[in-house]
Amino acid sequence: METPMKRLAAFALAALVVAPALAQPASIETEAKPLMDQWIAGFNRSDAAGLAKNVYTGADEAALAKMFAQLRDDSFGKLDIYATEFCASDATHGKALLKYGRIFAYGGLMDGDEAKVFNLVKGDAGWRVASESNVPYSTALSC
Repeated sequence: METPMKRLAAFALAALVVAPALAQPASIETEAKPLMDQWIAGFNRSDAAGLAKNVYTGADEAALAKMFAQLRDDSFGKLDIYATEFCASDATHGKALLKYGRIFAYGGLMDGDEAKVFNLVKGDAGWRVASESNVPYSTALSC
């Protein structure tokens, strides 16, 4: 027969086991996904100022504005996102892989399927993009 004391002991043991699991820090995917969503939205709006301020660390706003002007001249419409993946190197460094296509304003794929790797850093303001590079579409993310 189970006594109230045994039930209390079992409950206390379960709480000790479950509490550390609940206290684990959020994953990079959970924390950095809003950053990548903000990058996508800013890119689609050609928002060089917003991206420089809220997404990148030390971005060249003038270079971003020039890139967006060229994309508009080429009839860029929006990004079609296929997949986003994340991995962490440590608590303050990680990567995101974005697979996408750039769609013309009038429809159709601009340059085929594309991919980009973002090097992410976490600071007082949260996750930010430290650098990015275009990579082959077949790239697999590794940290």
